[in-house]
Amino acid sequence: MKLYIVGPVASGKSTLARQVSQLTGIPCFHLDQVVYQKDPEKPSGNYKRPVEERDRLFHAILARDSYVLEDTGRVCFLEGMQHADRIILLDTSGILRRKRIVTRWIRQNFKLEPCDYRPNFTMLRDMFRWSRAYETGEDGTRRRALQFSEKLTVLQSPREIKNFLSSIAHEQA
Repeated sequence: MKLYIVGPVASGKSTLARQVSQLTGIPCFHLDQVVYQKDPEKPSGNYKRPVEERDRLFHAILARDSYVLEDTGRVCFLEGMQHADRIILLDTSGILRRKRIVTRWIRQNFKLEPCDYRPNFTMLRDMFRWSRAYETGEDGTRRRALQFSEKLTVLQSPREIKNFLSSIAHEQA
């Protein structure tokens, strides 16, 4: 199975990717970690990899027989949607995402949740901005995913996500 999970910040992509990986034994790749590498010397906590290195890492993942990818739908990873057997668009409500953004930011600042960046006010503002860009369509994520309607599943609620996970578990049985 080649699964690409896409959606805006705080939609539940990472959580769903980990859950699918645990159910199936298929490795999970967070494309933020392909774009960025940790750097404790930088105020942001990470740095952007050179494009050549990013693309080399990404294509090594695509060469695998199976994977679970999760990303916000960056243009540079569109090829991942093309190669995927199935695309999941997490289109959760803006209210839920905003609640998760604040909760995540607080938990990260109290070291209760790990993160690959510095959870400062700039990052909090950026997460709200990215969420709005998804809602308005400015980021193009939904439009890119809809290009692949024949293999696209849109999940909008926690119940739909739970049902999807149940169907994956049933397929594995």
